[in-house]
Amino acid sequence: MVAPWKEKEVKELEEMLKKYPVVAVASIESLPAAQFQEIKAKVKGHAVIRVARKRLIKRAVEEGRPELKVLEDYADGPIALVFSDMNAFKLYNTIKRMKSKAPVKAGQVAPNDIIVPAGDTGLPPGPALGDLKAAGINAKIEGSTIKVVKDSVVAREGQVVSDTVANALNKLGIKPVDIFLRIKAVYEDGTVFTPDVLDISEEETISNIQTAYQRAFNLAVNSAYPTKEVMDVLIAKAFSNARNLSVEIAFPTVKTVDLILARAASHGQALKALTQ
Repeated sequence: MVAPWKEKEVKELEEMLKKYPVVAVASIESLPAAQFQEIKAKVKGHAVIRVARKRLIKRAVEEGRPELKVLEDYADGPIALVFSDMNAFKLYNTIKRMKSKAPVKAGQVAPNDIIVPAGDTGLPPGPALGDLKAAGINAKIEGSTIKVVKDSVVAREGQVVSDTVANALNKLGIKPVDIFLRIKAVYEDGTVFTPDVLDISEEETISNIQTAYQRAFNLAVNSAYPTKEVMDVLIAKAFSNARNLSVEIAFPTVKTVDLILARAASHGQALKALTQ
């Protein structure tokens, strides 16, 4: 017999799978409970985050939305499902912005190059200087505090952080680890989007679209390719060109006869000046 709570959970997952068009798989590995609850609260109204056993998720998918089986490839490690009405890109960037900083622990892999910047540490002279130097930090005593002489790389991306480095960073109050819900894949309209595709700048994308539009607009105008967006400009340009040609070859029309006469009078005055 299946436990009633499992049946209930599967049913709830099925309902959410059917209700929300966009579904994401997110890693909750090493995500502290406090930060996780904070993220859930922040996305409320835009998304729902649900943690469940993988076996129950799999059953809910099979019975509710079989097409989501493609997300199983991304369901390794501790995960959560994210249900949303937002499109994949907006969902990814919304959650990505909800991050906080945390200290690095000894034995943890450095997520990127960890750099201690030059400047006053505020630490008084004493054993702390030896701890900083042991971690490879270029520091010395200046006045009443310890100062870092120049930027010091204490761990390279992918390296395991040592006890010495972790201790020094904690003394300095440096928190190099970003804590956030890591989206692994998002399903929308039959397509699975991964972070390498989703991780784009919204501002940069808008700028690129605006640039592309302006270039397309200019191309249509310069090649006289009629579209709804450029018709007014093309007509104005054609009228201006036709008027200039009419004046240049002295071909009178209702729109140009005054200009032609004015031009002729100007030329006449210039010629008269030359003959005097």
